[in-house]
Amino acid sequence: MKKKSKETKALIAASFLLGIIAIVTPVIAVNPNRVLFMAIGDDLDLNATNLIIGKIKYGEGGELPSVKAVFHQRIYDESGEKVYAMMGILKDGLLQTKYYQFFCPIFGVWFINVWLVMGEGMFKTTDTDLDLTYRNWFSITMPNTEGKFVPAPILMLLSPTAEYCVEDPGTYPPGTYPEIFIHPGGAWVLTAVLCGIMVVTPLGEVELPIGPVSSLTISKGI
Repeated sequence: MKKKSKETKALIAASFLLGIIAIVTPVIAVNPNRVLFMAIGDDLDLNATNLIIGKIKYGEGGELPSVKAVFHQRIYDESGEKVYAMMGILKDGLLQTKYYQFFCPIFGVWFINVWLVMGEGMFKTTDTDLDLTYRNWFSITMPNTEGKFVPAPILMLLSPTAEYCVEDPGTYPPGTYPEIFIHPGGAWVLTAVLCGIMVVTPLGEVELPIGPVSSLTISKGI
């Protein structure tokens, strides 16, 4: 039997501990200095299953809140066979703002009041050169780390209110918005790797974050 690598052990331990904390630790769950969340669900755009578990901890003295998360995605073919998987750890994330707004080219709307997290971490994928139409929009080749963990910048977007605008809020005076809608899927979170995949959107060429996104199934402290 092969020994598990240090990175794999770290991923398993982090996933187990964060899951236990999020589900069964009432003392931490009501602590105003922590936010705990979990997202588990099917991703119909990619025929995938997603898992994201994370914790946001508020510091003292004006420091940016620190963020840790683990994530896992499995993609299946039409027969139900797994053809690709990605797993990763956000180790050193920082909550930049709770008022981030961005244009989502998939839905064609501007999400607002999104929590933006940027940080460093690591991820690995199955050794597969998988070509697909990502989110039914962009033709890309999914990242391939040949089954090894590699370091990478990691982006996390957390939308606790699922608010969005059809019009560009950037054209309105600061502090005001066009009509606000609520996405029917409810609160959601994306944890994704920035690995140099560029795509063209209505707002120009941007780097496409690759990773799981799912509706929040558990959240404490938001």
